[in-house]
Amino acid sequence: MKCTDLLIQEHKIILRAMDVLDHMATRVENSQPVAPEDVETLLRFLRGFADDHHQAQEESALFPELMRTSAWHEGPLRHMVFEHDQERSLVDGIEDALRTKKGSDFVHFANRLTQLIRNHIHKEENILFEAAHRCLSAEQDDRVVTEINKFQIDPKSLADLRRLEWAYLSRAACHA
Repeated sequence: MKCTDLLIQEHKIILRAMDVLDHMATRVENSQPVAPEDVETLLRFLRGFADDHHQAQEESALFPELMRTSAWHEGPLRHMVFEHDQERSLVDGIEDALRTKKGSDFVHFANRLTQLIRNHIHKEENILFEAAHRCLSAEQDDRVVTEINKFQIDPKSLADLRRLEWAYLSRAACHA
C-alpha cells in the first residue's frame, strides 16, 4: 500500500468529523442544543487524530521525503503546513467560542474549519498526492510508510467519533 493510500484512509475519517461539526454548527445556528461535552470531545478528536496524528505524519514523514526529491519545490509544502496552522487556529477559535458561550462565533469558526479542511484534503489528494506518486520511488514510498506506521491511533478517539456520529448524524437523518 502506498503512503498516500494510508493518508487518504485517514482523510475519510477526518471528513466524517467535519460532517459532525457541520451538524453541530447547524444546530447552534437554529438555536437547538449541542452538548458542550460533545464539542469538547470533537475538539479532542481534531487535536489528537487530525493534528497530532495525521498532520504530524504528513509534516514529519511525507513532506521531508518529498523535499529530498530533486523534482519537488518547497512552496506547495509550505502552503500545506500554512493551512495546517490555519486549521489549528480555527480549532482554537471553536474552543474559545465554546468557553465564552458565543454561538455565532462557534458557527463562524466551525464553518470556516469545515470548508478549509475539505478544500485542503481535496488539494492534497488531487494535487499533492498525485505529484508524490510521480516523484517518490518505491523505496522512498516504503520509507514514508514505515514512518507513518510508527504513529499509533488511539482507539478511544475513533470510538468517540462513532458516538458523535450516532448522536448528531443519525439523529439528523431521523428528523430529515
